[in-house]
Amino acid sequence: MTDQQEAGSLDEMRTQRYRRHDLIDWFSQEQVAAARIAVIGAGAVGNEVVKNLALLGVGEIDVFDFDVVERHNLTRSVLLRESDVGRDKCEAVAERARELDPHVTVRSVPGDFWDTLSLGRLEGYDCAIAAVDNLEARLRLNQMCQIAGVDLVNAGLDSRWVTVEAFPFGSTPGVACYECTLPDTAYARVAERYSCGGLRRRAQLERRIPTTVVTASIAGALVASTALRFGTDATLAQSRRVLIDTIGGSSSVVEIDRRDGCPGCGAFAVPPRVVRTRNCWAPGSESAADESLGELPLRLSDALITSYECTACGPLAAASRYVNQRAAAFDDSIATCPNCAAPSVRIEIRDAFSLGELMQRFGHGRVPVKFALAELEVGPVCIDLEEYPIP
Repeated sequence: MTDQQEAGSLDEMRTQRYRRHDLIDWFSQEQVAAARIAVIGAGAVGNEVVKNLALLGVGEIDVFDFDVVERHNLTRSVLLRESDVGRDKCEAVAERARELDPHVTVRSVPGDFWDTLSLGRLEGYDCAIAAVDNLEARLRLNQMCQIAGVDLVNAGLDSRWVTVEAFPFGSTPGVACYECTLPDTAYARVAERYSCGGLRRRAQLERRIPTTVVTASIAGALVASTALRFGTDATLAQSRRVLIDTIGGSSSVVEIDRRDGCPGCGAFAVPPRVVRTRNCWAPGSESAADESLGELPLRLSDALITSYECTACGPLAAASRYVNQRAAAFDDSIATCPNCAAPSVRIEIRDAFSLGELMQRFGHGRVPVKFALAELEVGPVCIDLEEYPIP
């Protein structure tokens, strides 16, 4: 068979596979096939979402997750099997999705998405889906999607209720964000996970919410449907929330209004403009600004450890391991002095610096953060400091 004949055969297979879709007057298989979607989280909801997107024929699906398959996952994760126990969740899910439809490109991205998903890569997606089970991950993805101008769907559920929220950051800039929906107590829950202003607490356990495959399947269906309707459905021109009682059968739909003083979007009257530069701060490099900008205040995406000293022993040799590194990379055990074994280490953690300070601290190296935010006369700017390849 020639290459031309093989291509024709593949086209015929696709036509046959999606023939019933073509009978739906509001459904465009061509648009679906051209879509690129990032699914953050490969748990119960993530399984359902990826399964649905693959069966619908979405062109490219990237699955991000840091976790491995455990046996208890098998009762509510439609794509996982007993033989997958111990594997990376995203790899197992992506493999099964490719089996559902070999015409769809499904990639797995193991690891925490904060470390593996750059702003540049995010900008290449039509939509990002938050199928995660912790608030901090939702906050981070909400911020990234606002900056990148990418539509976001957030899914939440318990044993009975399903919540699906749509935030059309790409199609309608300036709409309400995920944080517009949160009470102040939500931030207290995030703060409980850290001590010293940024170190992880060793004893802090994530609260796991029990659910069933029935609830997850309903959530996954609504999430997939929502993700594919951005830009084409007038009802998704504003942020909104759908709440479903999976037992009683009732549902409600409400628009989400932008909240004054919202920590997530209140800082930006307009979405920040993203600029990219080499993450090198040596004098003469493109990242090193002239002296007139040295006092420009920057807010970093990640808090950094800026000093590490024992109140009893004084300066510590171990400081070189921690200073100028992400605080969240360490837990509160480092507050115990390695010399005197007392909990007497004074640790300074900051996420706000002037441009001049960063140049002094990182003159010959890279700043270990995703991005920095600045307010200029022309408006807010996000300096993208990651160097991941963009596929």
